[in-house]
Amino acid sequence: MNREKKLTKREQKALKGAGPGVAARQGLSGHIHCVACGRHIDPAEFEAPARALLMRCGHGKQFPSCVECRTTSQALLDEHDRTGRDVQPVAAWH
Repeated sequence: MNREKKLTKREQKALKGAGPGVAARQGLSGHIHCVACGRHIDPAEFEAPARALLMRCGHGKQFPSCVECRTTSQALLDEHDRTGRDVQPVAAWH
C-alpha cells in the first residue's frame, strides 16, 4: 500500500502564505506598539504632525517608537546593534 504524498514545509507555507506577524512587522499594517513604552500606535500617528516615528537599527530593520520615547528607543536599538541580540521591547498596553 502506497502512502499519500505529503507537502514539504516550504510547499505548505507557500499555500498558506505568510503569517500575520510577518505582514504586521514588515508593513506595519497590523497592531503597532512602541518598543520603549508599549503604547498602542495608530498608523495615522506616523503622518504630520508626527506623534510616532520609525527608527532603524544598524541592520536596517525598522522599529516603531513614540516621539517622546525617542531616546529610550535609541538606547534599545544601540544595545541591539552592539550585542546582536533581538530588541527587547516593553510589554504592550492599551
